[in-house]
Amino acid sequence: MPLVTFKTPERVCWDDDKAGLSFFVVALPESTARWRDSPNTPLDDIVYSQDVFSFKKDGDGISHVASEEELMKSFQTKDVASVVKSILSAGQVKSQEFELEVEAQTTTAMNAASHAANVASEAATSALEGVKGYLSSFW
Repeated sequence: MPLVTFKTPERVCWDDDKAGLSFFVVALPESTARWRDSPNTPLDDIVYSQDVFSFKKDGDGISHVASEEELMKSFQTKDVASVVKSILSAGQVKSQEFELEVEAQTTTAMNAASHAANVASEAATSALEGVKGYLSSFW
């Protein structure tokens, strides 16, 4: 069976230990290395969005878009593009790769679609019979 390899988006992380915050951007698969080789590449070709996310390292791990205050405290600027470039330059890249058997996944999807179509057909037939019964009560 053929295997297809998938890569998750890259999460490029940078920690500010003094502030107790972690910052990250979400980049296209394999794009951080390309940007590091050619930093003049437009950021729109590298990251999904120019949002910088943060979370407290000792907190619950729930991330949010970093505030201007957090950016100023950790990066001494609130210019998001500059912060994105800093994180891409110095951050740790986290990504995963996995393989799926295409034929098995396709068969599973086709079986699910076939089952859904059968259920819908049975429901439509049942509804039609109900309407026929209701209408026949008038004649």
